[in-house]
Amino acid sequence: MQRILVIEDQDLMRLALIQELKDRLIGSVLLGAPTLEIAKTLMKSGGFNLVLIDPGLPGVDPTSQVDRFSVIRQVVDASPSAIHVVITGMDSLAEANHCRRYGVAGYVSKTGLISGLLAEVLQEISQNGFSIQISDKEQLAVDFYYSGLTGREQETLNAMRRRERGAKRKDVYEQISERIGVDPASIEKYYKQARAKLLRRGLSPDGV
Repeated sequence: MQRILVIEDQDLMRLALIQELKDRLIGSVLLGAPTLEIAKTLMKSGGFNLVLIDPGLPGVDPTSQVDRFSVIRQVVDASPSAIHVVITGMDSLAEANHCRRYGVAGYVSKTGLISGLLAEVLQEISQNGFSIQISDKEQLAVDFYYSGLTGREQETLNAMRRRERGAKRKDVYEQISERIGVDPASIEKYYKQARAKLLRRGLSPDGV
């Protein structure tokens, strides 16, 4: 049985990460730590297979590279047998490369962190030993969230809005299908259901 530790001070983000991992890694035991001190206490027991780290924890200056690297090093040193993945809202390629030198196996931006991405990261780590998911800030688009849509309908709608110019809908269906493990026909169904719901309410889903 795998033991997983999520070190993240934001309650909603920590719970979302735990839920994502729980759904993907059946039978695992997951623990959440909102501070570095709590995390270090938990890691004294050892036995963690996977540790997710947000380096911008309470008591840490999130803009200080020294502070951020100190958090990462302390966690890696306290759990040397685990796979470590840094998840941050202040991502950069330079920091990702430093993390790799510290023994971190994955580096993921919180921006664009959508359902299924963690599974992709873990699979890439398993295959290649390292995974980087940096946000493309120039490609970011506004996401609209509508009441009355299911999670899958909302995700599909926003993915369609973010698609590159010239990309076909079926290509987006296939991309989402590969990411979350649902067949493209079902993804198309979610998309059409979402549009129909909005149109019935007189809403125009711009960009989709």
